[in-house]
Amino acid sequence: MIYVYDIILNWTDEDKVYEFFEWELNDEIEHIKRIPLFKIDIMSFDSLLHYEVKVDNDFMNKIYHLTEIYGSDKIQKLNYATLFTDGTRAMAIEFDESGTAIYRSKLLLDEEQDVIILSSKLLEYKLNIIKGRKKVYNLFNTRLENDIRKILTIEINNSYKKGNFDKLKYLYFECFGKEQGNIDIAYKKLLESIDKEINYNHSKLYEVIKLSYQNKR
Repeated sequence: MIYVYDIILNWTDEDKVYEFFEWELNDEIEHIKRIPLFKIDIMSFDSLLHYEVKVDNDFMNKIYHLTEIYGSDKIQKLNYATLFTDGTRAMAIEFDESGTAIYRSKLLLDEEQDVIILSSKLLEYKLNIIKGRKKVYNLFNTRLENDIRKILTIEINNSYKKGNFDKLKYLYFECFGKEQGNIDIAYKKLLESIDKEINYNHSKLYEVIKLSYQNKR
């Protein structure tokens, strides 16, 4: 078994796996003492990255309790976690007892490069994968853009469903710089605008909404 030692991981259970430059202080970051490494083919790596996946029991048995993390007072073990690489990329995945991938993490840039160099000496492992649904996200959106889109969508939908039309008109005016008397058109165009591209007006609205939530605490 080949191990990688002393790396940092940022586990996410969302569709989007964040690049190292999008990590934040309140993320679930863990300092890994050691973790096993498997080299797989490109198609398998893409499946792990883009789909809900499940692996077989044989593989689960191979990695059981092999990953160690630095705890507050002692070394702790993760039941089922490992690193994968296709020779050009690297990613860590934690599985539950059924073999379903529940958390993923990219690596810091220098640590990913070290893994890629190490993988040049490895033979490809044939990983048996059961693919589920494809995870839906835009590869070209930043974490902030995804947050803006999520918050604005919630605000627009809530305003429309609860009949808060004054707020919906305000959101429309701030986005487009003009008034729209037809609520259905305003609702539709607002959703279409954030689905296409996040712009300065969306960012400004996001900050206003975020501030209003903070003031309610």
